[in-house]
Parts: sequence; C-alpha cells; structure tokens
Amino acid sequence: MESGTHSTSHVDDQSYFILENTVKVVHVVQCQDVVTHVYVDEKKKAQPILLGEILGLYQAVCVDIDQIRELTSIVREARQKIFADGVVTSTAQKNKLIEEFYVAGAPQEVDVQPPEVVSMKGSGSRLPSRVEKALKLKNKPLCQCKKCQEWGHHDSRN
Repeated sequence: MESGTHSTSHVDDQSYFILENTVKVVHVVQCQDVVTHVYVDEKKKAQPILLGEILGLYQAVCVDIDQIRELTSIVREARQKIFADGVVTSTAQKNKLIEEFYVAGAPQEVDVQPPEVVSMKGSGSRLPSRVEKALKLKNKPLCQCKKCQEWGHHDSRN
C-alpha cells in the first residue's frame, strides 16, 4: 500500500471503513440523518464562566453571615426552579445523547455466554540458568560450517 493512498472497505451503501497506514481504522458514515452535536464546545466555554461567577459571589459575601444566608436561600430557590421536573443525572443525559446519535437504544436483554473451560493442569518448564546453558553448549561437539568453513556451534543452515 502506498503512503499517499487509502484503501476502502465498503460495509453497506451508506458507510465504509478507511484503512490507512496507521493502526486506527476510521469509520465514515455517509448518512445525512446523523446530527453533529456542537454542545461540547459551548459547554466547555460556559462552565468556567459559571464557576467564576459562583466563586466571585462567595468571595463577596464570605465576611457577613446574613449575606451568606441570603445567598444560600437564593441558590436553593434557583435550584428548585431549574430542576422543577427532578434532578437529571449526567448518566441519563449521556445515555439520551448516545441513543439520539445511534438512533437506537440499549437492548432490554443481553445474551452473554460463559467463557470456554480451559484446562490448567501441568506446570511450566523450568528455565535453565546462564551457567547451565553455557555448560550445555560447551559439551556439544563442534561442527564445520558449510559457508565459512570454521569449526564452531554455528552453521549456515540454522
């Protein structure tokens, strides 16, 4: 495969895989129904602003107990107003986004088979030490190499 070309493997009429000279396989979908979500960038921009406002309010009222109590009551009222329908957990929001993206929910029942039984009988072989390897090599008879005509423990065949 040349470095400038890509090979493609078609799965169906609407999607295909791009196989590059890298380890990653990129799955490309050619469907117009897929909606891209841009909320991540907006959320990352809005979070530091919110945290800065909260920290600024806390620093402004931290010296007076009456102001602390008043700010606490305002925050509780705002929480009740925002979460009037109930608190939505981040897991539920993520599951909703995934279902919207893939246009399919998680299956109600998952069929999982147990792993195959593996026999663990027997033990591993003992690894010889460097000294034992050297003694074994020393006791071997020398043979003549067919390529370089030297006597030793090597041969052109192996």
